[in-house]
Amino acid sequence: MVTRILELSRQNPEQLKELEKFRRSVAVLFTDIQGSTAYFEKFGDLAGLAMVHECNDALSRVVEEHGGRVIKNIGDAIMACFDNCEQSVRATIVMQRRLSELNARKSEEDRSRVRIGVHHGVGIVKSNDVFGDVVNVASRIQSLAQPEQILISDSLFQEVANCGFDITPLGRFQLKGKSETRQIFEVRWNGRSAAPNFAQTVLATEIPRADKLTIQHLNRAGKVDAERPLSAEGVTIGRTEGDLTFPDDSSMYSPHARFFFQEGRAIVEDLSQAGGIFIRLKGVLTLENNDIIVMGGQLFRFDSQPDVMAAAAAVAITLGDVRQILNQYPAEFIRLNADNPGQQSRFPINKDEVRFGRTTGDYTFSQDRLMSRTHARVYLRGEDYFLEDLGSLNGTFAKIRGQTPIPPGASVRVGRETFMIV
Repeated sequence: MVTRILELSRQNPEQLKELEKFRRSVAVLFTDIQGSTAYFEKFGDLAGLAMVHECNDALSRVVEEHGGRVIKNIGDAIMACFDNCEQSVRATIVMQRRLSELNARKSEEDRSRVRIGVHHGVGIVKSNDVFGDVVNVASRIQSLAQPEQILISDSLFQEVANCGFDITPLGRFQLKGKSETRQIFEVRWNGRSAAPNFAQTVLATEIPRADKLTIQHLNRAGKVDAERPLSAEGVTIGRTEGDLTFPDDSSMYSPHARFFFQEGRAIVEDLSQAGGIFIRLKGVLTLENNDIIVMGGQLFRFDSQPDVMAAAAAVAITLGDVRQILNQYPAEFIRLNADNPGQQSRFPINKDEVRFGRTTGDYTFSQDRLMSRTHARVYLRGEDYFLEDLGSLNGTFAKIRGQTPIPPGASVRVGRETFMIV
């Protein structure tokens, strides 16, 4: 499929030469409204659309006032670009302050809060879109942000360090798909920092060190019924062997998992080679090919063609163009626990945002009592697909790969059992 896309571009080499004229440095900004799904469910579609329109209209005006350009609206998100780095950061501050003024006149449940991420780099900037890694990094930084928080990359910080902004470093983050960590900074627009979201384990973010950590087992009622301190040797979990055993859990292996303390952090390791260990999402997960996801009672595998998306970005074509060229979608979910294992149910990601739920969404599972009405969403930003839980009761879980750091407060599922690090 990659070859097909590149062949089409090679048929017209002048097109690739023409693209070089559009390659330049730019600051790319993403916003995302927190809690819009819950708002739609509580107040209805008309009220929800009115809220999104009011919020994004205010943000779009700020972009234009600061010399930027809104590239597109993606669901309840905005993508914009700026030629001037200082103005891009100044715009984010005005965005948050303007929304704060609007919210001051509303009740708590009517307020709109946005997460903002900005990155500076080289991209292909055409009249109606921006392509390249600058878009991918900006979207990944935005996914790290908390509501009412502004995050910027190290490259953008270097451009605005002497502009008088109140900026504080948050630490080094491993952005998914990147081999190196990079420094992320917060722009403080109201004199204080937003609470860090250290529960985004699956994003491999920097996790604060602790002097002492404990692992707790939670029973079905959510109460603690076993507790062990973590050490370098660790605590082993298994069905019939280990420090904590669960002989009645037929889905657990022996041994299944080991939790241990290393350099001030809790680490979990899968010992089962088959059963898997799942961490509940609190933040936004950047999906990778073959990620295993649990939503309610549904088990999915995410299948994607990242090289196809990269090739499309290299020749500056959109996802719609890719669909037309290949006559298929470059990403889909495959259900692994269907009633008939020989018949895999496939759920293509056929637009910029797809929602899963029991009764509401693009894909619904009416018989799944563990799934919430609107459970989770998958959305496309640049070349990346992101997964976000929408406040579901039973949560959305991602399977770990190898040894994985766990922040305090994160829920971990081993077999049918739930554990928490405190």
